[in-house]
Amino acid sequence: MTNNILHPADIKLFEYMKGRYQSENEKEFFEKQLYRQVHVFSSMYDVVMSENNNDDGIYIDRIYYREYQVGNVNKHKRAHVMCLSEVLNVNLKETGILDRDITLFQWLRERDYANVEYDHNRDDD
Repeated sequence: MTNNILHPADIKLFEYMKGRYQSENEKEFFEKQLYRQVHVFSSMYDVVMSENNNDDGIYIDRIYYREYQVGNVNKHKRAHVMCLSEVLNVNLKETGILDRDITLFQWLRERDYANVEYDHNRDDD
């Protein structure tokens, strides 16, 4: 099995977050995303959050190894970025995904990572 090389911004992010988790769910999120980015390829999207599992209609997908997209199906808006660090810093209001001035990271923390998925790679469907 070939391991993917992490984006430099994600190397810094994962290192920074160690020991700074605000909850067990946050720790699980970062540990699982690290594992998946290194070991789990997805050409058809690895669903991190389904729009059906939150009232805001937000979806988060991991693409290939380390690219991500976040969007809102109701507003037909999305942002595609090259790594986890970038997607967590997406301002949901500036991109038109939400009407609130909040980053994806803040939004996930606010929910304590409720309904995040770790085993929904569409390549396996």
